[in-house]
Amino acid sequence: MLKTSYNTQDEIPENLRGAYVQSGGKWSLDELSTDHPVVTHNKTLLTEKSTAKAKADELQSDLDHAKGSSVPRGHVAVAKADADLLEKVKAHGTGDEVVAKLTEHKTLKEVTDRRSREDSLREVAKILSYEPEAFVRLQGLPEFEIREKDGQKTVIAKVKTGDTIVEKPAQEFVEGSADIAPFLPALKVDGKTTRVHGTRGNEGTPPKDVFARIRESAKNDQKQQNEDIHPMFRQVPGRVTAQTGE
Repeated sequence: MLKTSYNTQDEIPENLRGAYVQSGGKWSLDELSTDHPVVTHNKTLLTEKSTAKAKADELQSDLDHAKGSSVPRGHVAVAKADADLLEKVKAHGTGDEVVAKLTEHKTLKEVTDRRSREDSLREVAKILSYEPEAFVRLQGLPEFEIREKDGQKTVIAKVKTGDTIVEKPAQEFVEGSADIAPFLPALKVDGKTTRVHGTRGNEGTPPKDVFARIRESAKNDQKQQNEDIHPMFRQVPGRVTAQTGE
């Protein structure tokens, strides 16, 4: 607040001298309008002082609370739920050890999930009469569901189209897929199991590649032709029966 009077002009702050007039040997506060610069400036100063005091009181309250706290230096106060969780976690080792265990668990879960998926695909392949190991190696297969009714098992392919899941008979999906079509010969099981290249068949012998199978087929055809020739023609001098070897 502005003082109502000063004894001398020198006592009046320089920026407020315009608000005082000399009267009766003193300098008294003149009647100023509410929008006078001096009055406006005085209001601003009072507002700033009030704000500064409130902030100082708040800081003092925080300081007093900190002095009265029982939390030692180097420690922090936490919620009881967090403290309870920490106690449970500490039983499993240090922070680094717990993180390592969680990472290992995540890896093991991924391996377990993959194996479970492959086992499920093998079961689907058996129901559909496909070669299981070849079927497992196909990429981009959807989720399958095995359903059983009246003792008969059927397989449904759950194909995702956008946000929608469309159910189709699994065999219809597999044999109608352009991505899978080139591999269908390796999937078919015709009485004997057809294995993909790189796997082993009976007695642990490696499967024959496509060229070996072609040569064997040609050899068998030639053998059959020789058997069909009448014995008397086989004895014709100078006749040499062509043989096909591998």
